[in-house]
Amino acid sequence: MRVRHDLSIHRQKFGQESYWVVKDPVALAYFHLREEEHAILEMLDGQTSLATIKQRFEEAFAPLQMSIEQLQAFLGRLHQLGLVLADAPGQGDQLLLRRGRRRRHELIQSLANVLAIRFRGVDPEPFLRRLYPKCRWLFSLWFLAGCLVFAASAGTLVAVQFDVLQSRLPDFRDFFTARNLITLAAALAVAKVLHELGHALTCKHFGGECHEIGIMFLVFTPCLYCNVSDSWMLSSKWQRIAITAAGILVEVMLASACTFLWWFSEPGLLNTLCLSMMFVCSVNTLLFNGNPLLRYDGYFVLSDIIEVPNLAQQSRALVGRALARFFLGVELPRDRSLPERKRFLLAAYGVASTVYRWFVVIAILWFCGQMVKPYHLELLAQALALIVVVGLFVVPAGSLALRLRDPAWRRRIHRGRAVLTCGILVAALVVIGLIPLPFRVGTPLVLEPEGVHRVYVVVPGTLVESVSVGETVAAGQELARLVDRDIDREIMEITGKRNQQRLEVENLQLRLAEDPSVASQIPAAQEALADIEQRLRERQRDQQRLVLCAPVGGAVLPPPRRPQRPYAPGELETWQGSPLDDENAGAHLETGTLFCLIGDPARLEAFLVLDQADRKFVRKGQRVRMQLDELPGRILGGTIAEIASTDLKVAPRELATGRELPIRVDEEGVPRPVKTSYQARVTLDDHNHDLLTGTRGRAKILVDAQPLFWRLYRFLGRTFRFSL
Repeated sequence: MRVRHDLSIHRQKFGQESYWVVKDPVALAYFHLREEEHAILEMLDGQTSLATIKQRFEEAFAPLQMSIEQLQAFLGRLHQLGLVLADAPGQGDQLLLRRGRRRRHELIQSLANVLAIRFRGVDPEPFLRRLYPKCRWLFSLWFLAGCLVFAASAGTLVAVQFDVLQSRLPDFRDFFTARNLITLAAALAVAKVLHELGHALTCKHFGGECHEIGIMFLVFTPCLYCNVSDSWMLSSKWQRIAITAAGILVEVMLASACTFLWWFSEPGLLNTLCLSMMFVCSVNTLLFNGNPLLRYDGYFVLSDIIEVPNLAQQSRALVGRALARFFLGVELPRDRSLPERKRFLLAAYGVASTVYRWFVVIAILWFCGQMVKPYHLELLAQALALIVVVGLFVVPAGSLALRLRDPAWRRRIHRGRAVLTCGILVAALVVIGLIPLPFRVGTPLVLEPEGVHRVYVVVPGTLVESVSVGETVAAGQELARLVDRDIDREIMEITGKRNQQRLEVENLQLRLAEDPSVASQIPAAQEALADIEQRLRERQRDQQRLVLCAPVGGAVLPPPRRPQRPYAPGELETWQGSPLDDENAGAHLETGTLFCLIGDPARLEAFLVLDQADRKFVRKGQRVRMQLDELPGRILGGTIAEIASTDLKVAPRELATGRELPIRVDEEGVPRPVKTSYQARVTLDDHNHDLLTGTRGRAKILVDAQPLFWRLYRFLGRTFRFSL
């Protein structure tokens, strides 16, 4: 075997250890070799035998000893990485196999991380050579000092005016709407393009090269990525840190500039764009780029500061060795390049980075689920979550499977210890899965006055007059007057028929003295008169019921507003909004129309809509935590006071229009729940809030504790339509 002559090799120091950085200019791959590994690489000239290399190695690095088998294994690793060439026949087939394995590995890595997928692009080096001279002034000390002052000014503005700034911020539901997602995606794309250009130009400034720039779909948003791995060829760690931190500085400056623009601009497109850019740059820097627990900019900064190359791999290797020793009794060789004082730090980093990565993935999946929930696309979010979670297990599971397939590695396993520790682990998981943990049922809610009385239209008619919203009325007081010309006409017609029939009965009674034969006609005439009078009384009662009266005393409150619906060509439009609106005077109100509510607007209660699958967990007296759209960030308490025994037929219009509740609209325009649902009434603990009737929100009912295994089974059953 012989070393490739096109490799670029430079020496670097990390702490007290010396490393050799090897650059593969074709694959754009970089490798760190220790002194003894580099010495072996330099001995590979295609002529020196393995025995000679072994002898020279042991003379140069005494008292270290190396067997021929160990040397062959190391050379095989170098050949696999593409750093050496073999003169034996059939190397073309081996290179083809290596290429196939590399592509399969890249595909598996992409599937394992669908939230950040990369596609290689072009070589930007010619473009950067032309661009850098025009941007060299950006790296002057006075400009960097100005950037720090500018960022500090933006931070001071936020700190001094924090209360005002917080009041101007939209809440979660208003900010993360489908329309604003486009703005957020555009802000993320622009920020990432400038971010990567910051890396590339800084790398050029310190003499490095950038030969790869491509497209990356970060949480399904297209943006750029730039490969500045050539910074590993720089001997100064501070130059490498500057290259890595350049992207963070770019995003901090973008966030600072947009802070001032957002603060001084009026609501509109520019204001929304600036707010989106502020959110993307600040959150991205804090949670992702600047956080060393993820393998982004902050990670490489920390790696250079503590002078530990391949920080993630070495920390995971330490954790893996500890797990292998604990569970399998396997003693793996230690990495001699790591000083003892850093081993605990690296092990802690390995655990923390794994936990934080899971936290970020779960948070992103939760966010995606919240965004698609109003559109009833939960199945899409669940499929994405399944792909991502399975992908997170693919790489470690594949690595473990490769180890277990190695006979030499299997011989190291202490079978008794492996069975014991795995049994303890399984038992612990079973115990944890069977422990009842607090369980909450989530439902949508709407606020209504406490003890409210609803006033419905009983007889259809045309509205001619009504009281105003907020007016205080007494029990029995007139609320509205409707008229129906058909009823008035029928009453007049029936009254005329009654009078005529009454005269006929009276005439028959007068003729009875002269003509006894008419006696047989009187009962039929009287029966006809009674029938007419009954019809008249019914129509008069209908006429009286056209006048709506208050069942109790209280304030007049508006009912849920009736939304506007599309009309077919030639179809007459009906009223919309509230019957109490001035523009609805003269509107025709059908039977069953909710005209108004009578109650105390200062004392409200919540009405929840329970899914049939959750109904069996809810009981009277259980505690409820509620978050209202009008009070973001504040939690209200309450207690279940009543649960309906029959299912809900008509969905509250506030919830139907807010997408919190899956509904269907029937032919008459009435919203009805898609699933069988039940209504529950909740009394509030505190009425000292300025809340409005019809306010929407979400409620969490604290029901009986349930074990994790049951909750997992329930989740799978509801997701995949298993019967519970």
